[in-house]
Amino acid sequence: MKRLSVVLFALWTVLSTAYGAEPSSQMTINIDNPAFRKLVVAIPKIQVAGQVQSPQGKKLAEEGSLELVRLLQFSGFFSALAEGAYSGAWDQFAKARKTTESAAWITDSKGLSGEEVVQWRALGVESLTMGALTEDPQKGLTLSFKTFDVNRSKEILAKQFTHITDYKASIRQYADFLLEAYTGKSGIFNSKIAFVGRRTKASSKQIFVADFDGSNITQITDGDVPHLSPMWSADGRYLVYTSYETKSPDLFVYDTTTRTKRRVTSSPGLDSGGNFAPNGKVIAHTSSRGDDTDIFTITPAGSDRKVLLEGSGLDVDPKFSPDGKWLAWVSGRFGNPHIFVATLTWNGDTPKIAGDKRLTYSGWYNATPAWTPESDKIAFGGYDRDIDRWDIFIMNPDGTQLERLTLKSGDSENPSFSPNGQLIVFQSNRIGSSNAKGLNALWIMNRDGSNQQKLDVSGLYDAQTPNWSSNRRGQ
Repeated sequence: MKRLSVVLFALWTVLSTAYGAEPSSQMTINIDNPAFRKLVVAIPKIQVAGQVQSPQGKKLAEEGSLELVRLLQFSGFFSALAEGAYSGAWDQFAKARKTTESAAWITDSKGLSGEEVVQWRALGVESLTMGALTEDPQKGLTLSFKTFDVNRSKEILAKQFTHITDYKASIRQYADFLLEAYTGKSGIFNSKIAFVGRRTKASSKQIFVADFDGSNITQITDGDVPHLSPMWSADGRYLVYTSYETKSPDLFVYDTTTRTKRRVTSSPGLDSGGNFAPNGKVIAHTSSRGDDTDIFTITPAGSDRKVLLEGSGLDVDPKFSPDGKWLAWVSGRFGNPHIFVATLTWNGDTPKIAGDKRLTYSGWYNATPAWTPESDKIAFGGYDRDIDRWDIFIMNPDGTQLERLTLKSGDSENPSFSPNGQLIVFQSNRIGSSNAKGLNALWIMNRDGSNQQKLDVSGLYDAQTPNWSSNRRGQ
């Protein structure tokens, strides 16, 4: 018995380490942990109690569990067990609890019995999510979900959604809650990605907004001129972008709530590459007058334009850290462009540079810095002249612990982190999994470079320069 206890404790310690938690604490998946592996989940088909007659209800009953599986696997944290691997165990489990008139067995406080825990563990299931659906003439569709963490023999989440009109929205909400329950960070399934795309080869570049997975695409600019470099405000309501609709490049701000735009800059010369400060009160951007290119700030209303950073050489692409303590940008003051970072001080809503440091020395050309939501990492695109390819790299804000995330897969550039900081969206012109170059498309990967997959932005000729909204509001 003593030997068995030691073995079980050792097994639990390994499992806890893989998910980044102490054995006695809440288990949290941590993709940065070297022992990280995907959590094995089982999500049986949603149980229907009584009669469901509406088309929305029938689709929910048929497709709801499959959609939840898709979302969790998209996150990169979960691996769903095939239904056939546990169908017998599920039938036995459901039969012991289910009645045809009630879904109370989903919403009650009854947990898994010891025998059931052993059975699900034997199948390799670590997390079990079950759902039930009812339809009432007055209350409409009601969807109930409950998730048990089998490893800990504990219910970790239970939610109920009523008066459902968009079943996928409800599934996304639960997936967000579940992702947060296991990772301790906000979900991503109601966030948005802004990017530049073309509908045909001959089309001008336009700004588009899509859901987190590239679906539900909306075009927000038009006209036969290029529109470039979309960047979200911290609250997810506004987009700042560069447009040539006045012939010279200027900054515009688009309000996703009112679906209106306004011009921010109007001085002669080039104004581009806008980035909202975390407080939303100012926009840092590149401004060029003659041969001098420096970084300025301006309010979203187009007033109070001030120099933030100036000096010899090219200074472009400013990016505020989400905590407001730092500014990263690209400078050519020592020759080829590299990533720099500066400490910021604030006088009210006005930022000031208090000191700067060069971060990158390797590579021929480094550009497009992007901060994690926690301001603890910077991703960027770097050109390796030896292999003639752009790749995505990640490093600490002081330039240490530099890691390469892509290699021998075409050109990969313009990274942007998901709201929970665990995924990166970027552009790549790879053809399939090869190193050959084709058209630019949107890709995502885990922040450690694993699980690289292409987003389906159907109907577009190409897509590039993505930026992931930092919260769930989006459009």
